[in-house]
Amino acid sequence: MPVVEIKLFEGRSVEIKKRIAKEVTEVLVKHLQIPEDAVIVIFEDIKRENFAQAGELAIEATSS
Repeated sequence: MPVVEIKLFEGRSVEIKKRIAKEVTEVLVKHLQIPEDAVIVIFEDIKRENFAQAGELAIEATSS
């Protein structure tokens, strides 16, 4: 049973997450030849103040 964890900055809509979950599931079903119900997709919304790259918080970044 594959478990896919997807971490995103918060603010993505439920509709976008539904489409991503569906497409990720379809790819795994196709290539692993497993049933859809064997695939688990977990979304984790990350606040920009809880993520830094190159020493700069994402909330402070000029381009994101």
